[in-house]
Amino acid sequence: MTVKPEHVFISVDMEGISGIVDPSQTGGDPKEYDYGRRLMAGDVNAAIDGALSAGAKEIVVSDAHGGMRNIQPEDLNEAAILVRGTPKPGTMMEGISGDFDAALYIGYHSMKGTENGILAHTISGAVVDAVYINGRETGEFGLNAAIAGWHGVPSVFVSGDAAVAEEARSFVPEVKAAVVKWAVGRHAARCLHPKRARELIKKTVGEALANVDSVEAYWVKEPVEVRLRFNREQMADLASFLPYLERLDGKTVRGVFDDYPTAFKGLRAAIYIAGTT
Repeated sequence: MTVKPEHVFISVDMEGISGIVDPSQTGGDPKEYDYGRRLMAGDVNAAIDGALSAGAKEIVVSDAHGGMRNIQPEDLNEAAILVRGTPKPGTMMEGISGDFDAALYIGYHSMKGTENGILAHTISGAVVDAVYINGRETGEFGLNAAIAGWHGVPSVFVSGDAAVAEEARSFVPEVKAAVVKWAVGRHAARCLHPKRARELIKKTVGEALANVDSVEAYWVKEPVEVRLRFNREQMADLASFLPYLERLDGKTVRGVFDDYPTAFKGLRAAIYIAGTT
């Protein structure tokens, strides 16, 4: 039986948006950031158009970059509900629930240390060196797809560079990807024209939602072991004050949690605390 995807959740980051290659465009420089925000709205609106063409009746967009208030509300397609601001309990996935038929990820990037990954990092490049879930190194796509999966929602689409497409397929083999740029360095890429990128996003979202019943929700086995390696020892010093974490070495802490949402909150809390150094 084919599932009609009437309820669609969209998490939109910024580093993987078409045309974006440098931190100045994601918040480092006012003029460049203003343009980056317009590019971001263009990509997410293309995804919304694709979802509407596939029959979506409810679309929720979670602004998931930095302070999570990048998208100007008036720039967003009025068919969507926008979740913005920080802190949000669900961070990049705030608003997800079992009521949704599919999750989409717009403007995503690969995990820290990825070769040929545009602006690659994991949650906070200034704080996090690596995150391991049940022994597997996991970036933002995998971390967030697991949140969707815990609610029974399949992750069916991702847009960004070629590196994040490959990473996403390693977690969800059936995921559809719209590759809008190809890295030639961490801050340089061959980029599709934004118009062509948006056409590709709209088309591929429509295809992904038409085949939503062929994608299994990504599930992390419980209980969940989280290992978090920081960039500096002092960050692990602070995180070790949390009673649910144990120190493994100079930069690494570990925790075991009964379920994935609790593990996710524990991980994010440790990162926030460590980031105060």
